[in-house]
Amino acid sequence: MSEATVVNMFLSIRVLIIGGALLVIPHITRKGLLFGVYVGEDVVKGRSGRQILRSWRRNCLLAMLFSLVVGFGISVAGAPVAGNLTGTAVLLLVAPILYLQVHSKARNLVTPTAEGQAEIAVASLEIRSTKEAGFTKLVLAICIVTGLVAVAYAVVAYFAMPSMVPPISDSGVMHEKSIITFIIIPLFNLVLSPFFALIAVLAVGAKRSLRGGAGGHSKKAQDAFRVAWTKLVSVFALLLCALLTLLSVQIVRIGLLEIHPVVAIVSVGVGAGVFAVVSAIGVIWLMKRYGQGGALRETGSVDERLTGSLADNSHWLMGLFYYNADDPSMMIENRFGFGYSFNYGNRKAQLIVVTVLALLVGLSVLALISGT
Repeated sequence: MSEATVVNMFLSIRVLIIGGALLVIPHITRKGLLFGVYVGEDVVKGRSGRQILRSWRRNCLLAMLFSLVVGFGISVAGAPVAGNLTGTAVLLLVAPILYLQVHSKARNLVTPTAEGQAEIAVASLEIRSTKEAGFTKLVLAICIVTGLVAVAYAVVAYFAMPSMVPPISDSGVMHEKSIITFIIIPLFNLVLSPFFALIAVLAVGAKRSLRGGAGGHSKKAQDAFRVAWTKLVSVFALLLCALLTLLSVQIVRIGLLEIHPVVAIVSVGVGAGVFAVVSAIGVIWLMKRYGQGGALRETGSVDERLTGSLADNSHWLMGLFYYNADDPSMMIENRFGFGYSFNYGNRKAQLIVVTVLALLVGLSVLALISGT
């Protein structure tokens, strides 16, 4: 099998995964929401709502086809890797444009009834501590401790390394050792893994947006989704921590001349494969079983109107970002997407996001400057 064939196969798989997610998300979101806008349950089922959904499906399929044509065309021209990356980039760039188009159309469908739903409360929105809170906090602690140990291991091992070390890429050219080379991945691990674990911790107390109906099905559906989602994100954080720790250790072992770079690359590649497969299976299972926010399990409540923050169009930017300085909640369900996101009007949430972004940008700049 040629390099071009393998690369094109991965491009096809990636386009199917990304495009498939774009096609599925509108059908698993909470009823009454249409591409980040609360238009009302009846409108989504009506002619205008169905037309917007059809146009989204058609344009997504065309975008997938276009990205494959671009990628394969560049590959046939003799640059399969560039074609792979370009084809993926095309889809990722076109998708937001398509979303903004349908989001704008959806905003024109908002009815006066839908506008008033945010002020209606059908049940207490108080969130009490749940049993999964302990698990998420334990995962956060594990990620922090593991990250610190990985950094310490890299620093201590650095002083035991010879002055000239082999390259990670196995180019065969020895180079002078640099502390940045060996601590940059542990530092990324110390930022990324705890961040995802912290999201799981905060999601335990994320604000509910309920709908009425007999039996409290909406609350039960959301609680079930919340438990499953926080566990999935916690497992994701643990797997990411394990993968980055493995990468950190293998890079250090290369510097200590304990392992050949090819062996290290293969072991990390296997770990990355396990990480990707487990994460994908978890997301697909959660989407199929629960839907966003438990939408697929709101039986008995599905015909009632949504209330609360998800029904409040005034505090959502592009249907993706929630900003409400008067809302003490740090996290809320996504309107379009999967899981939970921050209330960007909350000062604590702002501090977390800004700190993590600053650390990631700083580490990336440091890696570029050092040539790592």
